[in-house]
Amino acid sequence: MSWQLAVLGPVELTADGVPIPAMPPKQQAALAMLACARGRTVSVEELVDGIWGADRPSSAVGALRNYAWALRKHLSTQGSVLLSSESRGYRLDGPLELDVDGIERLRAEGTEARVGGRLEFADTALRTALGAWRGDPLTGVPGPWAAAERARLRRLHRVLEEDLIEIAVQRGDFSHAMAELEALITGDPHSERLRALMMTALYRAGRRAEALDEYQRIRRLLVSEQGIEPGPVLAELHRQILSDEVPTVEAATAPIAMVAPRPAQLPPDAADFTGRQEQVHELCSAFGGVAPPLVAICGMGGVGKTALALHVAHRIRSRYPDGQLYVDLCGASAAPADPEHVLGAFLRALGVAQKEIPVGVAERAALFRSAISGRRMLIVLDNASDATQVAPLLPGEPECAVLVTARRPLTALPGVRSAALRVLEPEEAVELFARIVGAARVAAEPEAVRRIVELCGLLPIAVRIVAARVAARPQWTVVSEAERLAAERHDLDRFRVGELALTAAFRAGYDQLPAEAARAFRLLAVADLPDLSLAATAAVLDTIEPVAEDLCEELVDRAMLESVGRGRYHYHDLMRLFALGRPGTDPAADVTSRLLDFYLATMKTVLRVRHPGLRMRLAPTGHPGTRLADLEATREFLTVERRNLNALYRLAIAGTPRHRVLAADLALTVAETGLACDASIDPARTLEELARAIEADGNVVAARRARLAVVFALLGELDEPDQATAHIDRLLAEDDPDSDEWASGAVHAYAGILALHNGDPARAATHFATTLTMARRAGSPECVRVAYSLLARAYSAAGRNRDSLAAAARAVVADDKPGVRRHIVWGLIEAAWVLSAEGDFDRGSRLYDTALSLSRGFGSTRIESIVHARAARAHLNAGHFAKAAEHAERAEATRVTVGMGAFYTHNLLVRYTALRRLGRAVDAAECYRAATTQIPDFDAALTSWSAAPQVPATR
Repeated sequence: MSWQLAVLGPVELTADGVPIPAMPPKQQAALAMLACARGRTVSVEELVDGIWGADRPSSAVGALRNYAWALRKHLSTQGSVLLSSESRGYRLDGPLELDVDGIERLRAEGTEARVGGRLEFADTALRTALGAWRGDPLTGVPGPWAAAERARLRRLHRVLEEDLIEIAVQRGDFSHAMAELEALITGDPHSERLRALMMTALYRAGRRAEALDEYQRIRRLLVSEQGIEPGPVLAELHRQILSDEVPTVEAATAPIAMVAPRPAQLPPDAADFTGRQEQVHELCSAFGGVAPPLVAICGMGGVGKTALALHVAHRIRSRYPDGQLYVDLCGASAAPADPEHVLGAFLRALGVAQKEIPVGVAERAALFRSAISGRRMLIVLDNASDATQVAPLLPGEPECAVLVTARRPLTALPGVRSAALRVLEPEEAVELFARIVGAARVAAEPEAVRRIVELCGLLPIAVRIVAARVAARPQWTVVSEAERLAAERHDLDRFRVGELALTAAFRAGYDQLPAEAARAFRLLAVADLPDLSLAATAAVLDTIEPVAEDLCEELVDRAMLESVGRGRYHYHDLMRLFALGRPGTDPAADVTSRLLDFYLATMKTVLRVRHPGLRMRLAPTGHPGTRLADLEATREFLTVERRNLNALYRLAIAGTPRHRVLAADLALTVAETGLACDASIDPARTLEELARAIEADGNVVAARRARLAVVFALLGELDEPDQATAHIDRLLAEDDPDSDEWASGAVHAYAGILALHNGDPARAATHFATTLTMARRAGSPECVRVAYSLLARAYSAAGRNRDSLAAAARAVVADDKPGVRRHIVWGLIEAAWVLSAEGDFDRGSRLYDTALSLSRGFGSTRIESIVHARAARAHLNAGHFAKAAEHAERAEATRVTVGMGAFYTHNLLVRYTALRRLGRAVDAAECYRAATTQIPDFDAALTSWSAAPQVPATR
């Protein structure tokens, strides 16, 4: 199916020539914006700005979703054109043709035909193009984007009319041309191109004096109203008329008014330009027929903005046959280029004599716009400092294109399309290294090359520097350079070869920072976490969040800091090292103290929300922490911050004894939540280092808390009960209930869990009884409930069903204070298990459903998975195989990504058995394949299934 979108008049979408029903105006605006993006993802923010502008209502995003839904409905008749939703916006893919595309093709064909002397063909092409207009472009479509595009298309229509008149002059049809020109000049008396066409037509018609009068009229108008002389094209034509040097009609085979110089100032394209293919394609597409003519590439120093801009410029230069201008605006230096001087250079390149160049930015900018009027030129403005520097250098012609590079976004420029440039992909960085060093050396030591590009942070300038040094020393091995770089990476002066230096690229931006931003740049680098929330940055900077946000966004704008989401910030590794090397940084101990204080204060809030009955003595904090109003907010905080917490423990290890005490309490609060899991880190190793460091400080109480956190990580996250046993044995040997009742109770709770794991429920019950005693002494209702739940579990495993039910009942009613009362779930699970085992399956099933409802209510997929696992086994024991399979599948679906390995094995055993008993051989075989792929000893577990514990003993 062929889809067409007409915008040269009222918007009309057709499929195989059949109109699609009319859409509301704002939906038309959304469709037009997406279609004109040519397959590029258009962000929600960009769409909202384009449709509503500054007056956007609060319902704008919701309305946009409705428009997207309606567009999908329109396009659903065939799958050739698809509207895709992405996290940041929408993208239109497929063969959708715009009527404007045909206009651009016809104009290009017409220009080529004129240059080749085929004027009849050119005339026909342009008349066909003009005939495509059905009225005012985008008639009735609202919004700033439509207004800007409508203005651009109106200018395009005008240019086509002028091109057609120029052909008439070239063909000798002077009377017709002059009649058309009189009407157009009345509407635009300042157009030098129209005046040049009129002068040429008059002269070739034998009316030389009138042609000279026409020049004087435009000159008087420009001088009196704008204070400038006519541009070089018009001045040269005036000279030719005076000296009778204007080509005759017979000699004129090229378009009129092409007598000015055609500068070709682009520096050479990088011979080893590598990767960036998606960005190259998007940028080249941005300079297509209907895309905005102003594009800015933004990014940190050394990321390759200039290389990309020049590569793209050379790819598209043929589209701009009247020349290319280039300037390095030195925006990252202490003395950015003066726009007045740049304009002077541009004017000289365009053939304007020095004596005719006026003084002042405004006057030169006006003359510059006149000089390129009617021309198709590409202007590359490299290394801009800000929008103020760029604005005077912009042409007024829609046929000219501007490509800008800058460290900071240039959003203040009207109609700019920004492209944020990131570091290279790993494969691209390796390819760049290979192009410089040679493929043979890279192939011989591929792991060392990958290590080098990682140490370079995938930053092109760093990769280029190291590669150039290796290439210049063929006797070196790549491995030796990788080892040297790893050892000396903290010294950024090592990243230097010839005139290329990494520190120079970074320092250029740093030296321009205001004092407060420079301090923030240094301080935040000391907070060596994977990323920082706005609240954490405010704590580090010891200020309020609005001020911290202003400082961080200033650094982001200057490409000294990266924004990884609204209110979250991150350093490039090498940029962090650069920041740490700047003098004047506050003591690292102060920054670490502020961070630990902030995070521990926030975790206290988490415990108040999630476990209001918990009584745990924690170190005092001065910061109020982040306000977390509900369970979902606490869960989101822990999910997002897990990697930061692990990095914070490492900062504490390298810090002071006070830091390590705070870190031990912080680790224990995180362990108590049971929510913070991340497969990308190994918390047990870090926490064990923390425990050893605290032991070296001589703080026995804090060391025990750190080891308790290690035990939780090994049991709850990494599923390593054997490793946890050694730590528990040590903690039991050093148990001191008088110094820390809560910790003592936790030690016995973990000892009992391990006893259950080892098949010793009697020993487990003894430990859980001690946990109950400690919980009562500590005055912690939450811990009392936990202890009863654990006792119920131990009694059940020992076959003491009546005692199990009694303990489970006490767990549920142990305390009726308000709060989440999360640990009621454990009592419900044990009661449900016992009742089901005794044949009262209806009551048992209802208790499982209640436990599931509660676990979902406080947002713990870990506990929800455990409930499903227990219910699955109970259903299997009762012969309810379909229910057993369903619960086992849901237990697997809700299982957290790390830890709970024993539960995973159990779920698969239950599901496999249930599927076989149901006769679902294909599903059972698939379950078996998945199990044996992921669990090496699954066959052994299956063989001993009848002797396996009912459910693995993990809380």
